[in-house]
Amino acid sequence: MQSYKKEFAEFLVRAEALQFGEFTLKSGRSSPYFFNSSKFNTGPLIEELGRYYASAIKENAADCSIIYGPAYKGIPLCVSASAALSSSLNQNIGYFFNRKEKKTHGDQGILVGQLPLPQDSVVMVDDVITDGLTKIESVSLIRDLCGVEFSGVLVALDRMEKNSRGQDAVTEFEQKTGVAVWSIITIREVCCYLKNRKIDGTVVLDESTAQRIEQYLEVHSIR
Repeated sequence: MQSYKKEFAEFLVRAEALQFGEFTLKSGRSSPYFFNSSKFNTGPLIEELGRYYASAIKENAADCSIIYGPAYKGIPLCVSASAALSSSLNQNIGYFFNRKEKKTHGDQGILVGQLPLPQDSVVMVDDVITDGLTKIESVSLIRDLCGVEFSGVLVALDRMEKNSRGQDAVTEFEQKTGVAVWSIITIREVCCYLKNRKIDGTVVLDESTAQRIEQYLEVHSIR
């Protein structure tokens, strides 16, 4: 496993963005873990998060020149990722995002930031992929408005779950859009690295919890 993935797994725990226990998800499923990207709510945390996105972008789309974040959660992600990637590569990496509603005065339009050109390599960043519908809409929106294609979509954590239609969310998205999906880390990679490992002196993912997550995935995952 790449070093940035290991560091990211520990970062998720320290930021309390990844918690273990019993949680009821929006879908109604009872999950033994919960990922909450709203925990990245300070300057240092969002700056560090951007560095992990940048590391994964360099691995999967080395020629990336601009980063898109779908409103609303994707907005701070595309800003922090572009800043980190610009610093890492010592070159200008642009970012842009959409408004939920089109603005009719001043800076009009639905997109904000550096608009992509046909020669740009565009990467979309978001926190997770659940049913993929919002991201499918984003792909269509940017294709229609800018005439560009995405090199890929990068999420922080791949839950590796079926969507509400019983299909693998990532596979269905890739088939519908022709756009690849990558993740900084998958839930199975998290379990592999964190199981029985002490983080700041405490084991946060013991054998029992890891087993419950695997049992959950046996029911809700097809990968």
